[in-house]
Amino acid sequence: MGLTNKVVLITGSGSGLGKLVAFKLSKLGAKIALVSRTESELRETKEEIQKSGGNAEYFICDVSKGKEVVKTVRDVLRKFERIDILVNNAGIWTMDEMEKENPELRMKALEINTLGPIQMTEEILPLFKKNNLGWIFNVTSSAADVGSDISFYKAYSASKWGLAGYTKALKDDLKNTKIRVTHFMPCGFDSMLYEKAKRKDAHSQPWMAKTEDIADIVVFMLTRPESVLMEQVSLRKY
Repeated sequence: MGLTNKVVLITGSGSGLGKLVAFKLSKLGAKIALVSRTESELRETKEEIQKSGGNAEYFICDVSKGKEVVKTVRDVLRKFERIDILVNNAGIWTMDEMEKENPELRMKALEINTLGPIQMTEEILPLFKKNNLGWIFNVTSSAADVGSDISFYKAYSASKWGLAGYTKALKDDLKNTKIRVTHFMPCGFDSMLYEKAKRKDAHSQPWMAKTEDIADIVVFMLTRPESVLMEQVSLRKY
């Protein structure tokens, strides 16, 4: 599918995977609505995209806060007049060991990884339903895939399984429409997710894939012919 002049809203796009996907999609002619909590990262990403000839604007938003989500969607529509694709990418990492020192991480994982994308989707969905057109691209994790070893990051896995369940229900709800729903489950990769969680080994794990490779796969999925939908994709490090 061609992306020229398509408006793509990407959450968590100030850094990591979201930033790379935003940059790559802008190269293909998409107009990017950058959404994240950190203004400095958003501003830098916007400037980099514009320097490369792309079109982007940023919107500060904590997706776990409903009022901010409502305002952000309105601001994006005011700027770009429409939204064609929503990429729910924002997320945080936690694991059992970290939660011993900070139990609040369990709630934060559910608020940001599960409730956040649900709120963003539900705010945009009426627009998609009105036009009977649009694309919701939900990024979960291989932790939401059957067969993964999730014994040491149970709350994180629960948050991703929650979004996976919502995505499945969304597919069922929209099955007789032209609104696309994609569930993407990447394996662990060397993004800022772990670094922001203050893990000392953030970029030194043999099981991590390259963020650049994951971003290329997202772009590949979003650019298939209109007659084809990559509805559910799960990745593992090879």
